[in-house]
Formats: sequence, C-alpha cells, structure tokens
Amino acid sequence: MTAIEWTDEVWNPTTGCNRISPGCDNCYALTMAKRLKGMGQAKYQTDGDPRTSGPGFGIATHVDALTQPLRWKKPRKIFVNSMSDLFHARVPREFLAQVFAVMAATPQHTYQILTKRPDRAARILGERCTHGHPDGEHFRAAMEWAATSHSETYVPGLEHGIYHRAGWPLPNVWIGTSVENQKYADLRIPALLDTPAAVRFLSCEPLLGPIDLDGPIVPGRGRPKLTYWLTGRPYWDESKATTTNTGLTMTPLSTGPRIDWVIVGGESGPKARAVHPDWVRTIRDQCQQAEVPFFFKQWGEWGPAPFQVRICDPNTGWQGTDEQLATAKADSEARGATHVHTGNWIDEDGERRYWIHEIGHKPWSLERVGLPNGTATIRRWGKKHAGRELDGRTWDEFPRSSEHPTNHQIT
Repeated sequence: MTAIEWTDEVWNPTTGCNRISPGCDNCYALTMAKRLKGMGQAKYQTDGDPRTSGPGFGIATHVDALTQPLRWKKPRKIFVNSMSDLFHARVPREFLAQVFAVMAATPQHTYQILTKRPDRAARILGERCTHGHPDGEHFRAAMEWAATSHSETYVPGLEHGIYHRAGWPLPNVWIGTSVENQKYADLRIPALLDTPAAVRFLSCEPLLGPIDLDGPIVPGRGRPKLTYWLTGRPYWDESKATTTNTGLTMTPLSTGPRIDWVIVGGESGPKARAVHPDWVRTIRDQCQQAEVPFFFKQWGEWGPAPFQVRICDPNTGWQGTDEQLATAKADSEARGATHVHTGNWIDEDGERRYWIHEIGHKPWSLERVGLPNGTATIRRWGKKHAGRELDGRTWDEFPRSSEHPTNHQIT
C-alpha cells in the first residue's frame, strides 16, 4: 500500500537517481534513501554522486524485486519506481526489458511509469529497425528473451510467448513525464509524445511555474493556441486513404499522439516553494476544454487563504467585550492569508525563481484593502491542512483503461 493518491501500490525494481532540474531540488526520495541506508536496508547501500545524488541513492538494479508483481493476484494500479527513474541512463537496456516482460506477463495490473528522461524512453521503446521490422521490435524480442528459461536474462516465473500474447505498446502500461514549469514542459512533452504508450500522462508536481499546455513553441511565432499536446496534431492519414469508383482518392483526417491524463500538485516539505493558485486553474481549465482527465493531488505546504477575515462590520465597529475582541482577532489571524504570491520572477542560472511577499497588516485590519491583479493570497498551512480541494471540490479524474485510451474517457 502507499499514501500516493493516484496509485495503489509501488514497485521499485531500481533505486537511486540524480537531480537534473529544479523539480528535483527537494527530492523526497533522496532524503528517504539516506534514512533507509542508515537503517541498514539492503536496497539503499549504493551511494550516489554527492553533487546530484547522495547516500544510499546511487543507481542500483534489484533482480530479486522483479518477481514481486507476479505474486499480486488482485488487480491494482502500480507506480513503478517511486524511488528512482526507470529510464535513467545507468539502468541497462536488458534490465528494462526484464521489467517490461514482467509487466506484459501481469495484464491484470495497470503500471504507471513516471520519468524525467522521456527522450531515453522514446529512443528505447520506439527503437528504429534498419531491416524493415516495426519500431520497437528489437526491444520486444529482448522482452521475450527475458521470458525464455534458458536465457541469461530470464526472470523466474515468466512463460515464453509474451511477444505474441501482449500487444505493443503494452496496453496496461502508462508512461508519464514530470514537468515543473514551461521550460521543462517544452523539453519533455515532445519526447513523451514520441514514446509508444497506451496512456501518456504528465505529473506537474511540484508545480514551480505557469505551464501552457495548449501548444508547442513555433520558431518565429511564439506559442500559438494549437492544442496539439492535449488533443493531438491533426494530419491527413495516407495509410487509410481509399479510392472511389470514380477514381477519386479520399484521405481521412486523423490526430497524432496526445496527453491522456494530467496530475498537478504543489510542493510539500520544510523547503517547499509556493504554488500560485492560478497556475493550477489554468491547467485544470485547459484539460477540461480538451476533455483530458485532471487529477489535483495536493496544494502542498502552501495553499490559498482569504485576504480579509473581518471581525465586524466596518460601518458599525466592534460591539463586544475586549476579551471577545481578542478571541475574534486570533481566529481571524489563524484563517487569513499571511503572504502574497506575486507571480513575479527573477532569472538565476537560467531558471525562473518566483517569490512571495509577507503581508504587513493583519487579516482583520482595515488596512487590507486590495491587491494588484495577478497576485494570490496564500498561507503556509502544512500539507494536511492545505488539503486537496480546488475551487470547492476535489479533482480525482483518471483515464479509463480501454483498447482506445486516447478517447479521453473520464472516470
């Protein structure tokens, strides 16, 4: 079991990673690996580069963990590698084939793979063949080899024939990428869309800046509203062209790969950076417009709070006792915003750093009269208190698994 809201179980056939972007700065897995190493956990005895990793967080593969899903008979959603990145450059291709062979052999489960390295995922899973075979054929052959009892990469418990039993891409495997701001959305989403997957999804957590999912940057034109990422790029499908009795060729319009699911969440932990509520709403609204399932995981450490919490009608003034007044002020201060997220940023080493300002006046004070457009009032509630509601409700939408996952059915 796991406390992660969008999955049922975690499976870590590999552990360890390296920080490669701002979303990694306060990595929970890095901190946990150090603790588990100190506790003597066998999986976490490989140290990583201290500049980008740390104690117990070096890349390690665990052959003994490969068979774990084979023992889970009840169908469940399984997050693959909550403590690593499956497509890290130091995870061998042969081991990836073993992992995928296990997933192919357990179609009752739904596997959710999240990576910050979708370019490697696209390169390996969609590997081009120079001898006329379909893309990905060599990787599928390596998966079959992992299910063959006399091979060096055999995974105990697998039966040969998965090449023919399982489709491609595997219908029970969802592949997603983490995008914390627009810079990394622009870098990673195109690679994800090039990756063969039954369901492609985004994890915008921790959300560290605004993200426009409506379309890619076009050189010389900026970011036009093309909605390619969420609805697919339209194209004339020559492979389905037909010829009429009069000799007229009819070519149907199709759409390319798209994002099938979006998760959004704010950052938690003692060093958490605040999320601007409008960043979350923009992604939510774009998903709704494109009928893409939207899952809001959490506000994190910081969350919205009312700018003004009046203790009386300003026109009549306070009518109670001094003791009641002190209680009312304390209640106001416990519920009102303490900071303003301006949405302003500075550039530090090529990354945008957003800042927040502390509000000088109390939430009951008449000095709190207004804020500039684009600002948001927030408070450091803590993860549990901040909760998961966005505009008065939770958002727990999932893509519905089917033979045609890109229909954007919502559950």
